[in-house]
Amino acid sequence: MAALKAVIIALSLLVVAIIYSDIVEDEEETYFQESATSPSTGTGLENLMLGQLLTGDSGSFESPNFPTTDHKLDYVWLIQADKTKNIRLVLVEFDTEMGSDYFLVHDGPSTEHPVILVHSGNSIPPPIRSTGHELLIRFVTNNKVTSRGFQANYFAVPLCFNSVYSSSGLITSSNYPSSYDCNMRCDWLISVGQSEKILMEFLDVNTEGDYDIIQIYDGDSDLAPFLNRISGDHRDEVILTTSTSNVALIRFITDKSVSKTGFAMKFTAGNPVDLVQYFMKEYSNSDLTKNLYDVTENIVQMLANVTSTE
Repeated sequence: MAALKAVIIALSLLVVAIIYSDIVEDEEETYFQESATSPSTGTGLENLMLGQLLTGDSGSFESPNFPTTDHKLDYVWLIQADKTKNIRLVLVEFDTEMGSDYFLVHDGPSTEHPVILVHSGNSIPPPIRSTGHELLIRFVTNNKVTSRGFQANYFAVPLCFNSVYSSSGLITSSNYPSSYDCNMRCDWLISVGQSEKILMEFLDVNTEGDYDIIQIYDGDSDLAPFLNRISGDHRDEVILTTSTSNVALIRFITDKSVSKTGFAMKFTAGNPVDLVQYFMKEYSNSDLTKNLYDVTENIVQMLANVTSTE
């Protein structure tokens, strides 16, 4: 008899589990609704954690019922791009109750992923870029002041990695000379002839000091010897760095807040003798208005080596 009761209880629990599983699956299927525009919603607690799935190479979305906001709203948008791309998010209008209504961006498909933007008030933050192919945006309001809300555009953009095969050229940060994106990591891998070195001239640098950083490596990855770190306002200086190999990696990393104009860097490849001659020609000119800054040990050593062989 006891065994029969145990079987009945087990079967009952199994039925409950199956019913609960079906409910969860139904909720997951309707949690995100594919649409090109934000759905209209009512007000009150029934709006908690509604969501919308956004796909494609570009699109736009806005807070529910824009240009007004609902009270006690907790709404999410999941943006998904092709796995070979990042997502660039641009706010075009933003008006919320400062300190009470919040716009949050997670660098991934769930709230478990890092928060890369928390914004409130009526200023428009700089564009922001994902590190992967998904972004989760969450908009939370309280039950007091009603504001306009927000409008935003998104774009699927290529992963920020650039292979450069040239003996000379100009490299600039994204959007230069306008403001670069926040939360971004961009790499440029310069490869030249086997016997050549690379002279890099940073002609214009303007980044958020100590937060948005240019890193230069003497090889094809960040495991190669470290050459230089550049950050801050160096618009009145020329920053010089040279490789000891025929490959150099330039990496630009930005944080999630302040955005400035970025950088412009000219590079020239050649054998050590040619580079020293180029260096002497360019920077012995008395009309040069910018100051030479950070002539690295590599350049000094190159000068010494060439001088000793003459």
